[in-house]
Amino acid sequence: MILALGLSVSIVSLFADSLTGNAQAEIGYKQVLVSLAGLAFAGSSVLLSPIGHRLGARRIRWIVAAYLAACSAVIWYVAPVAGASWILAGLMGAACALLPARFGILTFLSLVTLHLILTLINRIKVDLTGMPLTMLDLRIAVRHPAGLWDALSLPHWTRYAAEGLLLTVLTVWIAVGWQAVAGFMRRYQRDKNLAAGLSKPMALALLVFVTSLYLSGLNAKIGENHRTWHHKWVAELAQQIGIMPFLGYSYIIESVSGGAIYSIAEGVEPPTSFEVEQAVRRYVDFDSHTETAAHILPNIVVVLAESTFDPSHVFHLQGYWNEKLFTANVMTDALGPLRVNTKGGGTWVAEFETITGLDSRFFGYSGAYTHASLSPFVENSFATYLSDHGYETWAFLSTSGAFYNARRAYDNYGFDHVLDSNELGSESEWFSSDQQIVESVISRFEPDPTLPFFSYILLLENHGPHECDDDDQSGFNARFSGTDEFAPNCALNDYLRRLDSTTAAVEILIGNLTAVEERTGRPFVLLLFGDHQPMTFTGSGDLATDFGQYRKTDMYTTFFHILGSAHKRLNCCSTSLPVAVLPTLLSAYVAAAPNDIYLGTNMWLYDRCGADAVQRDFAQNMTSMQANWSAPRDVNCEDDFQRALVAFRNAEVIRLQ
Repeated sequence: MILALGLSVSIVSLFADSLTGNAQAEIGYKQVLVSLAGLAFAGSSVLLSPIGHRLGARRIRWIVAAYLAACSAVIWYVAPVAGASWILAGLMGAACALLPARFGILTFLSLVTLHLILTLINRIKVDLTGMPLTMLDLRIAVRHPAGLWDALSLPHWTRYAAEGLLLTVLTVWIAVGWQAVAGFMRRYQRDKNLAAGLSKPMALALLVFVTSLYLSGLNAKIGENHRTWHHKWVAELAQQIGIMPFLGYSYIIESVSGGAIYSIAEGVEPPTSFEVEQAVRRYVDFDSHTETAAHILPNIVVVLAESTFDPSHVFHLQGYWNEKLFTANVMTDALGPLRVNTKGGGTWVAEFETITGLDSRFFGYSGAYTHASLSPFVENSFATYLSDHGYETWAFLSTSGAFYNARRAYDNYGFDHVLDSNELGSESEWFSSDQQIVESVISRFEPDPTLPFFSYILLLENHGPHECDDDDQSGFNARFSGTDEFAPNCALNDYLRRLDSTTAAVEILIGNLTAVEERTGRPFVLLLFGDHQPMTFTGSGDLATDFGQYRKTDMYTTFFHILGSAHKRLNCCSTSLPVAVLPTLLSAYVAAAPNDIYLGTNMWLYDRCGADAVQRDFAQNMTSMQANWSAPRDVNCEDDFQRALVAFRNAEVIRLQ
């Protein structure tokens, strides 16, 4: 009766959510603790009864193993994702119960301790970056432990303590394991009982197979959820399933999604300095400028125009609209289409690429979460390059610094000053217009700066979705060619209305930079670019319209425009430009010679492979990214791509080992 009562408590606990009618079953600590209490209740009744003495220790271990495996099966059925940690704990507990006593207990306690330590580190990393611990972090920690501790802001004495503890536990575990194997072999040679000798190894092999089968199903189940594009959902996933299952998931995703910069073939040589210099000279003029122009470093401003693209380049349109941002003028030095790596969202990716000069796709799935996953390991960037050349560097964020780990990311990128929307005077976490952002940024500029400055400004007004409720079409100045349908044309005109505001904001900024030049004599360079096409027109928003029928180009094309009063130095670009090349182009206004260009390898790779040497897309979720990453690369570019990767690693922009 006592045994039945204990088992009933355990079963009812595990099925609690289902019994109470919850739509989604969860397996939490309370349920597991109650279940373990029921197991302890039932187990003690057996041990204290005559049955326990007759069964003996070996049979009891088999019973415990079978019970734990059964509990895992129940949780697997009730909550296969939410109960991941408990399913694996049950399977590991069952396996450890079949091992020799000392070795099994030590193994189980070591695994539990490792889980607790990794959970603690994961919580620290999520608090700091918003991104959970991944296998990439662990690989970097193994190669360079100090890097992970620096990224987590932990005192280094804890690293030495952790390394000492790990080494001690590993040594003891190996020693006890060796003794267990030796004891097993002695007993087998003495008893010569083949069935008894193989029963436990076969049961352990079965548990390993079941665990592998479960993990495969778990990874497939997670992959069905397309929210993996956003780091916050990934952090929630790690918390929900537990750090050990999540590390397994991150390992699988990392294995199939590239990360080419981590796995360069042996013996590959980077492009020579002569090859890079020749490519740089094809796009940058170092000979025609005057001595005066060469010694006056210009103020440099980068404006990331959220969700902005040249509508006439991307779509078939009719009518008229404001095209000033996309039209060359007397200040223009370079203008053209830009190949970006996200669609509908993922601004942080473009920020990372235009600050570090590295294509985020080099890093596989980690490149989809650059602010959170890669920024802690940045060693050098375009911001630090300019600081080394005497610049004061500023970042002006249009949202709260807490949004997507932005403030910490920009600190990691090496900016001297980082101001978010609150510090810029916004009454909420988001500005309402680009003109407000620019006017607030200008108010923070020094009127007569003595040092050249570099300012990175994020605009946001054209962030999707683009909607309008008015069904009056008389005010539509532009339309998609071949259709009078209200919804798509209304969305287009809402985009164009906001584009007017962005254009006005840029004109205000140019006026201020011109005034600074008049007072100080220092010229300026302005880079304006779009980070991605908005969700409204890429199928990732709520508007149920297929814009593909109106398209001229794909969803990964925006624009860039480099203009200003500094001496013209660029001969670029006849074809679409990769977004990561932008900081390299800007460095042309600072560098005195080709070998001083920031990441000149970018120009060499662009010269050899065009706008997309990586030839992979993240799409909007990890599942799609896996499929796309398996496609073959253009064989004509493969060798050059590998050589460029070696050069990027040697540049030590990101700490990889």
